[in-house]
Amino acid sequence: MSAVPFLETLAVPANQAEPAWLGTKRAEARQRFAEAGFPTKRHEAWRFTELKGLTGTSFAPAPAKPGNATVVGERLCRLLSHANRLVFVNGRFDPDHSHICSLPPGVFLGSFADWLAKNGEADALFERPADATDAFRALNQGLFTDGLALIVPAGVTLDDPVHVLYWGEADASASVQAKGLIRIGTGAQVTVIESFAGVGATWTNAAMTVEVADHAKLGHYRLQDEDLRAFHTGTLDVSIGADAIYDGFTLSLGAAMARQDIRAKLVGERAFCGVSGVYLLAERQESTVASVIEHLAPHGETKEVFKGCLADRSHGVFQGQIKVAQVAQKTDAYQLNKTVLLSDRAVMDTKPELEIFADDVKCSHGATVGDLDEAAEFYLRSRGIAPEQARAMLIEAFVVDAVELVSHEQARDYLTDAIGRWLAFRHPEK
Repeated sequence: MSAVPFLETLAVPANQAEPAWLGTKRAEARQRFAEAGFPTKRHEAWRFTELKGLTGTSFAPAPAKPGNATVVGERLCRLLSHANRLVFVNGRFDPDHSHICSLPPGVFLGSFADWLAKNGEADALFERPADATDAFRALNQGLFTDGLALIVPAGVTLDDPVHVLYWGEADASASVQAKGLIRIGTGAQVTVIESFAGVGATWTNAAMTVEVADHAKLGHYRLQDEDLRAFHTGTLDVSIGADAIYDGFTLSLGAAMARQDIRAKLVGERAFCGVSGVYLLAERQESTVASVIEHLAPHGETKEVFKGCLADRSHGVFQGQIKVAQVAQKTDAYQLNKTVLLSDRAVMDTKPELEIFADDVKCSHGATVGDLDEAAEFYLRSRGIAPEQARAMLIEAFVVDAVELVSHEQARDYLTDAIGRWLAFRHPEK
């Protein structure tokens, strides 16, 4: 399906409550999408990603109130009971299932649509993307309904994490366009956990802008565990200031096709960027991680580790690029992608890249694709452990060191529990 029919089927009535400038920005974004269309395999950044299932499906806007909204992600919420919780059902804020604790003065935590209506200076969030093939950002800008807005002023620390659950549900193919903003002021500290889950053949197209000011710290952890009939495309834009820390992690388990695009810029000296994750795929799942991390100031540090396991006829893709500008001397960047194939029909495409213009740096990258350790599996089975359990133990051991990069204990336990549920389903005890 071409771009224009996509826009026609996803058309939504104009929101009269929105400011005029936002309507103009939306129209410009839709026009960009109509002109450029979806990327194809002729575009280098997309040559491994299979989009036929998505582009060949006719989507309608997701209904505002699906019938089973009362059972929204109960387990996912219960595991993070001591957290500020925001729930979005089919891209719309659901106050009935949300719970916001007492917040320090100056903090805004709530609906992006509500925040946007009161902040005209936010039109900078709708600037034309630098990449002319960036269809998903443009589509999101033109059609988004709502999402997270978290604004934390300078010097403020939120003791409780923020848990954001995006729940998608529809009987037929339906689109959810979610857009959000996380803005952390100078010296502030926050932990945000995003969960994507749901029921049915939904397509979630999520776009998040993250701004971490000087000396601030953000822990940003995401779980994508959507229905295996669903599609998921996500774009994440991160800016990191001087002496600031961005600690990010993505766990991808669900969706028939999923792609996460990450663009991070280290704009201040001594900035730290942690971009890591785990992907566990089975059946005919397709999953892509594409990251571009730019060092634009001296003494920056990046640590990027992605590990995964592919079963059945699944297909994984890792395209990671680290760019070091000439001004970014003393950069320390590390990138690693390791994948285990659990089937001779599973396929992994990996392409780590370094683009370095500075001459005083410490940068390395690597990628490996292999099988489970047969000797270790034989050892476990010889001790009386059932074959499925032995494989589950080896898979967990393989990915756990990536999960250990998550510095927040509650978030780490949350992600570990999700991995355990995936393993229990795929490798049940006999």
